[in-house]
Amino acid sequence: MMRYYGWWANSERNGIVWHVHARGWKDDFELGERLLEARPFSPEEWDSEAIAFWDEEFPLTDLPFDPNIPFHSPRLRALLERLGLGKDIQYLPIRILGEKTGQEVGVYYIANYLRCIPCLDLERSIYGRYGEHPQDFEVFSDRIGQISHVWKAVLRQEAIRNACLFRVEEWKYIVVVREDVKAAMEEEGITGCWFQELEVV
Repeated sequence: MMRYYGWWANSERNGIVWHVHARGWKDDFELGERLLEARPFSPEEWDSEAIAFWDEEFPLTDLPFDPNIPFHSPRLRALLERLGLGKDIQYLPIRILGEKTGQEVGVYYIANYLRCIPCLDLERSIYGRYGEHPQDFEVFSDRIGQISHVWKAVLRQEAIRNACLFRVEEWKYIVVVREDVKAAMEEEGITGCWFQELEVV
């Protein structure tokens, strides 16, 4: 059985890219929420002149850190497309500028992961739902009953089949890659990644 890993940007000693300025999007959080819908952006939804800022505190990696938005370097994009994963990701170009110097670094891409699989094993995973705390009814009244967080994700192999890269439908904050994709990124020397092996049953 193939192994699967949660895939995130490493927050330690990794350049932060944030403060996206794109027509029609208020901030990184609003844009990140739209990305969680896992559906393509139309040409009208994306601003070809969009920019974001690198904090210049640490080196800019292939997967810079932003808690809401996955940024990919041209090198990371090229690798994933060589692996045949281009159909599962819509790439939105964005110019990266140094926050302090104003110097343009170049074009990176916001990765819109389009594949979602309902594969969370609800009996074996550890998670919570909105409505378990009294304040939920005031702040998250429209989400009562939905999953609010996942402490341990256990995935169902029968649902995953042979998928290589996808979001978990029940908790779309989890982006999953198959072990051969992880190995290809490591062999290529892709920087900025943090992987956590997930249990699959």
